[in-house]
Amino acid sequence: MVLPKKAPMVLGIHVKHDASVALCSSDGVVAAVAEERISRIKHHCGFPRQALETVLKTAGVSPAEISAVAFTTRRVLYPEHKKTFSIDAAGKESVEPAVSPSATRAWAKRIVYGESNDHKKKTENPFPERHWLRFQDYLKEIGLMRGDVPFFYIAHHRAHAASAFRLSGFSEACVVTLDGVGDGLCGTIYKGSADGTMELLRSSAAKDSLGHFYQAVTEALGFVPVDGEYKTMGLAAFADPHGENPFRDIVRVEDGVMRSNIHWNLRDFNKVYPEKALPNPLISIAQADEFKKYLDTMTREDFSYYAQEHCEKNMADYVRDATRLTASKNIAAAGGVMLNVKGNARIRDELKPDNFFVFPDSGDSGLAAGAAMEALYQMDALKGRVKFGNPYLGHEFSDDEIKKDIDAVVSTGEFSVQDATPMLITEKLIQGKVIGTFHGRLEMGPRALGNRSVLADPRNNAVKDRINKILKGREPFVPFAPSLMEEEAHRFWEGGGEYRYMTFAVPANDFAKKEVPAVVHVDGTMRPQTVSKEWNPWFYDILKEFKAKTGIGLLLNTSFNRHGLPIVGSPRDALEHLVSGWVDGVVVGEWYVEGK
Repeated sequence: MVLPKKAPMVLGIHVKHDASVALCSSDGVVAAVAEERISRIKHHCGFPRQALETVLKTAGVSPAEISAVAFTTRRVLYPEHKKTFSIDAAGKESVEPAVSPSATRAWAKRIVYGESNDHKKKTENPFPERHWLRFQDYLKEIGLMRGDVPFFYIAHHRAHAASAFRLSGFSEACVVTLDGVGDGLCGTIYKGSADGTMELLRSSAAKDSLGHFYQAVTEALGFVPVDGEYKTMGLAAFADPHGENPFRDIVRVEDGVMRSNIHWNLRDFNKVYPEKALPNPLISIAQADEFKKYLDTMTREDFSYYAQEHCEKNMADYVRDATRLTASKNIAAAGGVMLNVKGNARIRDELKPDNFFVFPDSGDSGLAAGAAMEALYQMDALKGRVKFGNPYLGHEFSDDEIKKDIDAVVSTGEFSVQDATPMLITEKLIQGKVIGTFHGRLEMGPRALGNRSVLADPRNNAVKDRINKILKGREPFVPFAPSLMEEEAHRFWEGGGEYRYMTFAVPANDFAKKEVPAVVHVDGTMRPQTVSKEWNPWFYDILKEFKAKTGIGLLLNTSFNRHGLPIVGSPRDALEHLVSGWVDGVVVGEWYVEGK
């Protein structure tokens, strides 16, 4: 393929649930934003126009400078655009549109606009204004559908795999993906080689999905699927199980392929649970109804434990087969199932890989970056290894923008503002304050890593109940995470490890259990973020000051959002949490605001 004369910049666009945009170059991810952080619709499903505009603005790049656009599905979304390349899961390229323009227009009338002469084919779309077909004119207007810009359509799981391998920094690796479903698959195993090739060795069909199993369990417990799986994992730690696992024979691994005794039936969540209806199309798993029957004979805690154990075992078996098939001791992983930190820890402890990289944005919002990186490879623009590093890749706000919003709140006479020095923040935390932070660029991925976090003193276990009461409004069994100076890690668990993204659980040692009980789960584990001065000097200095005052260079960290809302995306969002009484104070830019 002929490269543009200038260094290529590829825009990755994910248009389904957890819609997102990422701008990537041969050096890696330049900027990335999930649409939910701007729209305020959690797990936003639809074309991410606001994220696209925000990413370009953040990177200081115009549409005219974009060399290619990469979408996160093999299905050709805009067949009228002539320069189109569809890349399947195996990396096979096709220049022919998968669907003709006329067929797409007919499909759009039925799905997007609800128009059809055949009432049997008429389909209602509850959120038509967000559908990607409505944004074709917009893409033309901003110049992204010009003739010299190729559109790459990257198969869902290949995009996941590319986000893991092409950003791992590994010269070769065992590359694994696991999720609910994407382009008809639920998992893939690749052999990643030094020349950049990713050879597809195994793929697992959607009907055998481990992700759908865990989703069904989550739904049976009454949690929202594709959102509340972390609650299932947290609840599992409170179990007192007896006897055999009732789920033991449902999913298994056979020579690197997932097999399920249940073929998962999908349905519309909002129609099944109208009282829980969400502003997104959402999949429900019909087998959740059958799983609910187990709750007649066992506790919710035991039910969660058995499901988590079954998930962990299959994750470990799957990756064990993958390392055998690839003959590699380096593991690179992505996909929503890989956000299960306990499962990742089991893989780490049982398989003992030389290196294990889980892409921090492993869910579907990370697909945009993966598709863009794969397109760069297809364009022969990746010449060396790229290692994902600093995760603060989202947008930020100027001091003037921040001060304007602060002044509006302070003018009511009910709030005061001070300079947000590490000393002041530490003093407030020691006083027991629960403090939200909105500082610098937004983190990429679902985990708050300091810049959009809520911080508290981890030495008092009671702080967890207070955060759940005023902010989270969620179940008390969900654990909170620790953020700590990276050189302090050896004090809280055995062994090293760069746990910079909250993608693994570690066993807390006796010192941690005694000194920072608020961040140790009931099963004795923690989900840490180690903070480096290089990546986040502002957050590091707060931890350093807290250590100077308390002897502990660690803070409780949870995401800055009221339960049910996305993580805060603007200064106004952050200040709204303060005004509503959901936090005691907020750091917004260089200022600290709290009630008088």
